[in-house]
Amino acid sequence: MHPVSISFQPFTATPANNFPLSRSTNVRYSRDFLKLPTIRRNTGHFAMSSGQNSASGPETTGEQDCIVGENDGVIIVDHGSRRQESNLMLNDFVTMFRSRTGYRIVERAHMELAEPTIKEAFGKCVEQGASRIIVSPYFLSPGRHWKQDIPSLAAEASKEHSNVAYIVTAPLGLHELMVDIMNDRINYCLKHVAGDAGECTVCAGTGKCHLYT
Repeated sequence: MHPVSISFQPFTATPANNFPLSRSTNVRYSRDFLKLPTIRRNTGHFAMSSGQNSASGPETTGEQDCIVGENDGVIIVDHGSRRQESNLMLNDFVTMFRSRTGYRIVERAHMELAEPTIKEAFGKCVEQGASRIIVSPYFLSPGRHWKQDIPSLAAEASKEHSNVAYIVTAPLGLHELMVDIMNDRINYCLKHVAGDAGECTVCAGTGKCHLYT
């Protein structure tokens, strides 16, 4: 794997209370997502190879191959859960991702326990005209699921679309923006237990976010 260094502009994490979300749940959510600047389509977005390129055909070169284009399909895949509220959070994230990036083809997938599967998302991307699939794990660390399970499922999905190249990108991993996200979450939860803020989208309805004494 050859990591690509990408520079990011610093930002201030602030609550966003009016982000449009659609949830098929009776739980009332307070929105506290981070506000981030919109990405312009011509800035370029670099994919990182997971090393699972044997099924993706010959390697291509050129600047265009490093940019998510009109004929690229992005699949954001999480683990999947028996808890429906957890699965619905991926829907919200994919909506945010699609809105901010402006990418034409973006689908969600769960590695296991819930639908849509990686195979189903792969097919949906191809149906929309994708000639290259970018599978992006919504995982923090490069564990067994990233190293083995997701590449295996992506390879299986690609068998029905032999003319479509694909790549499994690196997980979120270590990145300076993760510091801002964690700090934002910590401070919001402290405000909640102090009575200065409502429940966040993660804890809503669970009763888990309180001070244990």
